[in-house]
Amino acid sequence: MIEQHFDPPIAARILGRVGAPEFAGRWIERVPVPAADAARRRVLLRGEHGTAIAVDLPKPAWLFDGAVLHDNGCRLLVVTRPPEPVMVIGLAQLTPADTLRIGHALGNRHSPCELSEGEIIVPVTDTPELASRPVLALGLAGLQLRFDHLPFAAQCPPACGAAAHDHLPQRLDHGSHLHPHSTHARHDG
Repeated sequence: MIEQHFDPPIAARILGRVGAPEFAGRWIERVPVPAADAARRRVLLRGEHGTAIAVDLPKPAWLFDGAVLHDNGCRLLVVTRPPEPVMVIGLAQLTPADTLRIGHALGNRHSPCELSEGEIIVPVTDTPELASRPVLALGLAGLQLRFDHLPFAAQCPPACGAAAHDHLPQRLDHGSHLHPHSTHARHDG
């Protein structure tokens, strides 16, 4: 028996959004892309039915939920953001000053975060205890904090985050903040 080898299709650009009229009537295969991989310019992905696709973008872009990576006329390969462990910080009972303190604590650790309807959403990349430590250390009255599994940064890149240094275009990067990163050891704890 002869073994056949098929090269995966190559996505050299995002073709559009899945709901657009030009994609109507096609079968959809979802391609799960966690937020941590959504800014990668080159990555090999696999759809829910096993179809491989090589992403090779000429410049950094955000692989958003619903991004069409491949269209063969019958089937689309479409990015989907799977639920991930996240910490959700409720802002309703906090003052603007409290919210700024939380932002500072998360920013010192370069924690990626997403603002959504009165909440700050932060991915849990280690343990819930470690993720919540900088926020709980503030001792804020009225702090509402919970852990959940949600799609993180499904439509756009998160604010801050270490990944921004290497993978995202300058307009998405938080840029220089007037000190070398080696000094973070002193104030990141």
